[in-house]
Amino acid sequence: MLNYDKFPNHRWNKLQKRLKEIIAPELNISFNNSPVVKKTDYSEIALRFFHIKLNREVIWRFPNDSEQPNWRFLYGHCGFQTAESYEYPIHSITKYLDLPKEQLLDYEDKAGLADILKVCDKRIGYNRLKELELSPAAKKIFDVRFKDKNKSEKQCNNTNYQLEN
Repeated sequence: MLNYDKFPNHRWNKLQKRLKEIIAPELNISFNNSPVVKKTDYSEIALRFFHIKLNREVIWRFPNDSEQPNWRFLYGHCGFQTAESYEYPIHSITKYLDLPKEQLLDYEDKAGLADILKVCDKRIGYNRLKELELSPAAKKIFDVRFKDKNKSEKQCNNTNYQLEN
């Protein structure tokens, strides 16, 4: 039997397949996990990089865009929190995918991916998503996913304004 801890990409590949099943088909989006092992004189440090690309443009990066404070300790700096108190993007994605459909809109995470996952999810529609307060990355995805609805809604608003005047 294989020890999957030695093959982190195997787990990521399975998770990525599950993630692709819920992503809206009109989105050209990719979720990329890049674990890197840095060898020092005394030990090995596992660095975890994660980024999201929309139409080949990087719109979100971990740890840079994460909402978690004081992340520098992970990369050899001092900090008061432990690695267990942090939520990595893979953990956040796993929790989201394991939720029942009724609880998706209530999901919040430490990594800062919750609203991005909600906007990408084809099970959640326009009317529910437009009520949410979204991060800049999630707004970009929302605009791409619902570009036709946004245009028609703006045209309706302009028509109503013209009729009133």
